[in-house]
Amino acid sequence: MTRGIAAQLRLAVVAATVLFLTGASAPAATISQFMAFTRADGALFVRQAVRTTRVAPRAEEFSWSPDGRRLAYVNGVGDVFVVDADGTHRGRITRTQASEQAVDWSPGGRQFVVERGSRLYVVAADGRDERLLTAGTEPAWSPRRGKIAFVRGPAGGGDLYVIDSTSRGLRRLTTSDAIESEPSWSPNGKQLAFVADTLGQTDLFIVDVQTKQVLQLTQDAVVESSPVWSADGGSILYLGDRAAGGPVWSVPASGGVATPLGGPPAATSVRFRPSLSAELPPDFDQRAPSDLTIQSSRGRYLLGFTSASDNVGLGPLSITASRPSTAVPTMRAAQQVRTSYGGSRTYPRIGVLRFVIAPPHMHWHLMDFQRYELRRAADHAVIVRDRKSGFCLADHWGELQGYVPGKPGHPVFTSNCGQLEPLSLAVSEGTSVGYTDRYPAFFHGQDVDVTNVQPGIYVLVHRTNPRLRLRELRYENNASSVLIRLSRPSGRPAVKVLDVCTTSEWC
Repeated sequence: MTRGIAAQLRLAVVAATVLFLTGASAPAATISQFMAFTRADGALFVRQAVRTTRVAPRAEEFSWSPDGRRLAYVNGVGDVFVVDADGTHRGRITRTQASEQAVDWSPGGRQFVVERGSRLYVVAADGRDERLLTAGTEPAWSPRRGKIAFVRGPAGGGDLYVIDSTSRGLRRLTTSDAIESEPSWSPNGKQLAFVADTLGQTDLFIVDVQTKQVLQLTQDAVVESSPVWSADGGSILYLGDRAAGGPVWSVPASGGVATPLGGPPAATSVRFRPSLSAELPPDFDQRAPSDLTIQSSRGRYLLGFTSASDNVGLGPLSITASRPSTAVPTMRAAQQVRTSYGGSRTYPRIGVLRFVIAPPHMHWHLMDFQRYELRRAADHAVIVRDRKSGFCLADHWGELQGYVPGKPGHPVFTSNCGQLEPLSLAVSEGTSVGYTDRYPAFFHGQDVDVTNVQPGIYVLVHRTNPRLRLRELRYENNASSVLIRLSRPSGRPAVKVLDVCTTSEWC
C-alpha cells in the first residue's frame, strides 16, 4: 500500500466515524463504503469509497487487522490467510491437517487467536509458535485488554466466556437458556455485544464483562448477526433480515429504536473497518538464500550463503540503543515508528545491540535480526541452526531498483553502527524504505555447520525478525527458503539447489 492510498483511507475512516456518530440519517450508499463482507458464494469483498473489490474467492470467517489495513480469513479448505484491503500481498499463516473455523487478531497485530476443532489456539503472526488456549469457538480478542471472548457449549452456540490470552483467568459471563454467539468487543474492552437465540427468536444483547449485567437491545422479527461497535462505542451496527429493511442496522448501545441503514445487497456477514493507524511501519521481505557454497574451516564443513532482506514497508526501521555505562556489555534497543502526521512512536525493549569483533568490520550489531535453519525436507524438522552474530543495519549495503513508494532520495542511515567504537554508550542504526540489508556468504556468521549432516534433501530457511519483536506492516513474508540436495561424492559435502521459494519457508 502506498502512502497516497493510506492517506485516502485515513480520510475515508474519518468520514465513516462521523457517519456512525450521527446514526441513521446518512444515505445507504455512504453506509456501505467502509466494510468487508461476504456473499452467499463465500467470496470476500471490501467496499472503500465507491469501489468494491473481491479480495478472496472464499472466506468462511474473517476479521480486520487492528491497523485497519489488512484482513485475516479462513479459506475454503480451512487454512488462515491474510491479505491487504486492496487484495494484494496475500500470505498463508497456517498449514494444518485439521481445519480452522475462525480467526481474530491480537491488538498489536503480532498474534492470532484461531478456532480449530472446537479448541482455541494462539498463533504468531508469521504462523509459528502455536499454543493451545482453551476449548471453545467464535473467538474475539479484546482491543484494549489481554482478554479473549469466546463461546463454549453445544455446536452452533452456547454461553459466553472470557479468558486471558495467557490462558489464565477463565470466567463465564452468561448462564441463560439462550444460545449465545458472535461476541464483539466494545472499543474500551469493557462490554461485549452478542447475538442470542431463545426458542428461535434471535435478538441482540450487551453484557458487561466485569459485572455480567446483560442488556437486551432488540426484540423484533429481524434475525440479527455480525454485531460491531461504532468507533465511539455509542451504537451497535449489525446485519439484519433484508426483508425487514436491512441488511445493515444500527441501535444505540444504551438501548433504543433500531434503524435500518441499507448496505451491500446479499451480504451474509459484515465487518466494519477500524480506524486506520497513523503508524508507518517497516516491512522486511526476506529474500531466498543465494550463493550457496561449501567451505572447509578447522576441520569443519560450513554451508555458506548470502542473506538479504528488503524494506518494502511504509516507513524506515529506525533503531536507537543505549547502555548506562561501559560495564554493561550490551545496549538495550528501542524502535521508533514514524507516523503520518510527522511524529513517531517509540517501542522499547525490542532487542539488544552487541559489539561484534570480526575484523575488519567491528561494530554494534542488532542481535537476532536474522536466523538461519537447515530443515529436513521430509518432515520440516530442524537439523542445524546458525551461529549468527547479528546485523549492522544501514542504507549502504544496497537499494531496491525502480520506483519504491516512500523511498528517500538518498541514503539516510549511514553511521556504520559505531564502527571501532566499543566504548560507545549510544548507537543509532536502521534501514530506509527501498533499501536492503545484505550480508555475503561466511561474513559475520552467514553459514551453518553441515559437518555431521547426512546426505539427503533439505530446506535452508532464512528468517527476518524471528521473534517478532520489531513492529512491521506484515510478518508472513519474513521467511524464505531453498530446497537443496546435500551429497558427499568424495567424503566432502557438496550442495545443489533444487528449488527456490521466495515467499515461504516450506520449499
